[in-house]
Amino acid sequence: MGMTKKFVAAGLFAGCVLSTGVSLTGCLTSDTKDTPSTTTKTWSADTTIQVGAQGNATLGSAIDLDAKKALLSAAANAAQSSIDLVFLFSDGELQLGSPVYAKTLPDVPLAANYDLTKVKDIQLARVSTKPDSLALAVSTFATTPQTNNAVVSGGGSFLVKTGDGRYAYISVDNIQGAGNTASAGITISLIGP
Repeated sequence: MGMTKKFVAAGLFAGCVLSTGVSLTGCLTSDTKDTPSTTTKTWSADTTIQVGAQGNATLGSAIDLDAKKALLSAAANAAQSSIDLVFLFSDGELQLGSPVYAKTLPDVPLAANYDLTKVKDIQLARVSTKPDSLALAVSTFATTPQTNNAVVSGGGSFLVKTGDGRYAYISVDNIQGAGNTASAGITISLIGP
């Protein structure tokens, strides 16, 4: 009788351990519903920011696409790793360029203090429409010619991979003035992780 109680207790203990093991195994194996799907991400709402070229005293030239804001020179110098693009006037044209590109231009003094170990050489791909999904944004960006600067005197739309790894669809319009004090509206929409 004593032996039977030991077998029952041992069986019950083994059953609990086995049950716990199955339960833990179930918890440790990942179900795909817990993994974010990049194909279901949607574009953020459009946000329009006002930017000014390097001679504009009131509007920022350095653009943080992830935060959807333009930074004046002092703020940009303090947050260099967050700068994606710079709105600038050089070689007789209004342009969008990476901070690395802006630093190469002698007529864009606001970029002179950029640290090349902090700023990124962000690329732009000129597009005509916003891709319908993240998967399409990724493939469109990969297959469209890219450059670190683009003339935007007449406006334009671009797909950009931000410093934080998201994709931004941006359009430049409402250009006011000319030269290094010009301003423009940049509409930004983001998608991705």
